[in-house]
Amino acid sequence: MQLVRANHSNELEDGLRGEQELARELNVEALGPVMVVAPHPDDETLGCGGLIARCASLGKPVTVLAMTTGDASHPGDAAWRARLARIRGREQLAALCALGVNPPDLVSMSLPDGSLDSMGMEVETEILAEITSVIRARGICSVFLPATDDCHSDHRATARLVCRGLKENPVDRVFSYQIWPPDRRALHVVANEQPYHLDMRDLVGVKRRAIQEHRSQLGVVDEAHTEGFRMPEELLREKLKDREVYGRVKDLVAWSQC
Repeated sequence: MQLVRANHSNELEDGLRGEQELARELNVEALGPVMVVAPHPDDETLGCGGLIARCASLGKPVTVLAMTTGDASHPGDAAWRARLARIRGREQLAALCALGVNPPDLVSMSLPDGSLDSMGMEVETEILAEITSVIRARGICSVFLPATDDCHSDHRATARLVCRGLKENPVDRVFSYQIWPPDRRALHVVANEQPYHLDMRDLVGVKRRAIQEHRSQLGVVDEAHTEGFRMPEELLREKLKDREVYGRVKDLVAWSQC
């Protein structure tokens, strides 16, 4: 697998870099019904909060497909994980309301956090059937999903699984968003992404308030469970910039290698 390195220069990479510099403005009006796929509760807000808010302000339908419950962000026993799943589900709903989607169209797969790359074929078949049902029932035209080279295994597994479903049930447009980008991106990924951005200067405050609804991921969620994930400051700074960035996938199979 070829990688794009910061200190490696050749004609192809120079061309890709030039293409990245010419990122296109996302035309939300032209997207049609949108589905944002979130591996965990909060990924849709971090990666596409500006997009969701813009869709809501324009009266455009947007569906969030939540893959896992996010119940592994803070370690504990089974009872704690079940409670945490409920907490994070409420936070996700509150965040979507803060973005202007009220009532939210949230479809939850309720899969265990951290397990998406080890599902059996039977479970995958069921999930693919559900994804297909959602796309068809809502007439989804544009799908936003995690980048296939994201550093988190659940994000990569989500991208591959959704791409398998989209091969059989294609939509007009597929875009990727990054949460945990790798230091070096695989060439087959970069070569199959056309950069896009959304000007969200007027929505930064809205997105910030939505992120703040994910309280369990911003501080201590429970005095008895103080160890666990906390959103890094650098991630928050990156996701609260004036632009939200995506990659429009050109060749789904080549991009995902699914």
